[in-house]
Amino acid sequence: MMLRVRGIVQNLTVNSLFSRIANATLQNLCTDTVKHTELKCWKCLKNLSGKNLFCQYCSSVQKPDSQSNYYDLFDLKLTYLINNVDLSKKFKQLQSQLHPDKFSNKNQEEQAISETYSSYLNKAYSILQNPLERGLYLLSLQNISIEEDTKGTDQKLLMEILMLNEELDEASSEEDLEKLQTLIQATIDDLTKNVNASFEQKDFNQAKDLLIRMKYFTTLVSKVRDKKNQLELDKHSK
Repeated sequence: MMLRVRGIVQNLTVNSLFSRIANATLQNLCTDTVKHTELKCWKCLKNLSGKNLFCQYCSSVQKPDSQSNYYDLFDLKLTYLINNVDLSKKFKQLQSQLHPDKFSNKNQEEQAISETYSSYLNKAYSILQNPLERGLYLLSLQNISIEEDTKGTDQKLLMEILMLNEELDEASSEEDLEKLQTLIQATIDDLTKNVNASFEQKDFNQAKDLLIRMKYFTTLVSKVRDKKNQLELDKHSK
């Protein structure tokens, strides 16, 4: 029972943190200059020199900055295209510093902070390493969502997706699936370039339209992979 309650509280804490960070980021984007309040260590109350994970005075792990976004966490510029190698290295570095196992001998508050921070870190990494999710996240920082526009999706796009789904249904060999996956992935790669250009030009409406397309094609790629895996399982079961 206690474990269940603790899990519920932890989830509420993480969700609350995500909400605060998103709201604070949107407020910052509405101003020409972002001014961060002076940060203090929650434990010793001394002023912190920058956005450090740990207090330079008492070495306590610090709570995630509610004025920061996912890019800030990994010291990345707020751009669509990112260096995935650098992202992965930074993630592993932060993960090694913030993993809850590192805080097993600390007090309950520091353990709770490390668990919250670790969950936040995993969520941020999962989004930033994915081209579609990264684009949607950048749109969310502009208070733009694609969900409200999917009902009016271009009919030509829907027909294109329908035809590709039919090809997928008819594909009966690994070779057929490989060709289809290559075709779809090439489309996603082109969309990625165009999405990047749209963000560079701050044309967020165009970026939104392109990401709607990317969402459909990304779903198709997942379906192709699932069918390839099923073919492989069927082959070994015979």
